[in-house]
Amino acid sequence: MSSHKIVSLEVLDLRYPTVRLGMAGSDPRHLAPNYSCVIPILRTESGLEGRSLIFTIGDGTQIQAAAVEALRRFVVGRDLSEFIAEPGLFAQALAEHHQLRWLALGVYRMAVGGIVNALWDLWAKSEGVPMWKLLTSLPPEKIVQCVDFHHLRDVLTEDELLEMLRSREAAKVANVARLERDGVRVYSTAGWSGRPLDEVRTLCRGLYEAGTRAFKAKVGRGQQYDRARALDEDRRMLDAIRESTGADALLLTDANQNLGDWRNAASYMKELAEYKLLFIEEAIAYNDVVGYIELRKALEPVGIGVAGGEQAPDAITFKQLLAGGGLTHCQIDGARVGGVNELFAIVAMAAKFGVPVCPHSGGIGLGQLVGAMSIFDQAWFGSEGRWLEYLEFLQAGVFKNPLVVKNGHYQLPGAAGWGLEMEDEFVARYRYPEGLDCADTLEADRVAAGQPGAPPYARFWA
Repeated sequence: MSSHKIVSLEVLDLRYPTVRLGMAGSDPRHLAPNYSCVIPILRTESGLEGRSLIFTIGDGTQIQAAAVEALRRFVVGRDLSEFIAEPGLFAQALAEHHQLRWLALGVYRMAVGGIVNALWDLWAKSEGVPMWKLLTSLPPEKIVQCVDFHHLRDVLTEDELLEMLRSREAAKVANVARLERDGVRVYSTAGWSGRPLDEVRTLCRGLYEAGTRAFKAKVGRGQQYDRARALDEDRRMLDAIRESTGADALLLTDANQNLGDWRNAASYMKELAEYKLLFIEEAIAYNDVVGYIELRKALEPVGIGVAGGEQAPDAITFKQLLAGGGLTHCQIDGARVGGVNELFAIVAMAAKFGVPVCPHSGGIGLGQLVGAMSIFDQAWFGSEGRWLEYLEFLQAGVFKNPLVVKNGHYQLPGAAGWGLEMEDEFVARYRYPEGLDCADTLEADRVAAGQPGAPPYARFWA
């Protein structure tokens, strides 16, 4: 194996002014986001560069960048071969550092994931293959070696996962061939909060004609202050999507944790049951495990599923949601937990409990990350009930290898690694704070405070 000693870590802070370009990206809780990201770049003596991406939405990106910087000493000077030999222990050394682990989840866990995913990028590039091909070619024993089972053995053991994978090896070969031929089925998040309905109709009509057959709308904005107004807004959005697509198009919804407790969430969503929704995503707080369990039971009679996990910060939270029966759809996020290693554990637990993985991809670069993980999941565990979220913007002109969707299916990419290399012009223009057109935090605060359904405390932002 060639030597790929890591000689430097660069951390980019990029902030795109989404607020100035309509309301794409807005939701019931994040009223005026500026799509942003932290890009860790590991450079090696051999010339290889490993990069990953941590999605953010504007202010606070500097905190995420600082957290990644804090991990510099653990990777600079190391050789990639050390990670490839013991990927599980290497990842645990970061996540479980005897002092840094005190910072717990959130920003720190995402920083760990950023470094771990950059190492996976280096690994794939060292073999000259796209990430999905590296992940789906790993033998069962190596996948098991990647996972930290310390807090998971009550629902998933090493031997159990090994047997799960070994029993599916023949099916995996056929699944990969099918995915290479057809791609991964996608749904579009088109119904952003506050997005003009004419824009929604035009977008959905075009996507439907191009083969997309599932569409998601944000719901529940301001329902805690004016329930009737919020429901009227939601119905008009869902009607706009339905009218511009077809009877065979699925409708999905997402509340971004804005529906309060599970009782209120259940009552609110039953008002929308006429639309025959596939699921409500993040109806309540991401870590309200008891609430998810009760909500799923309450919505089952009206046929609305319960999705969650976009902001769940670790495999232990997913363990509780899945083992407790709180989810009908498991939403991993490529940049929220501690990287590929932890995602292996989450995907495996979802498979054990029969819950389809429908990744969250609503952000710049997340499609590249979860696209590969979705392929890994569907290669081993099949495609039944699975959808991959897809955003049509911030791809062309941003990434050198943008996502490609044909006939409603994400096409498996050919670029080595994650495919996160960005156009130089985009980086120069939106690098914070020196970029020519960086996102304006104060402008975003003013826009958020003025949105319909904004909370009373929003006046302190403006």
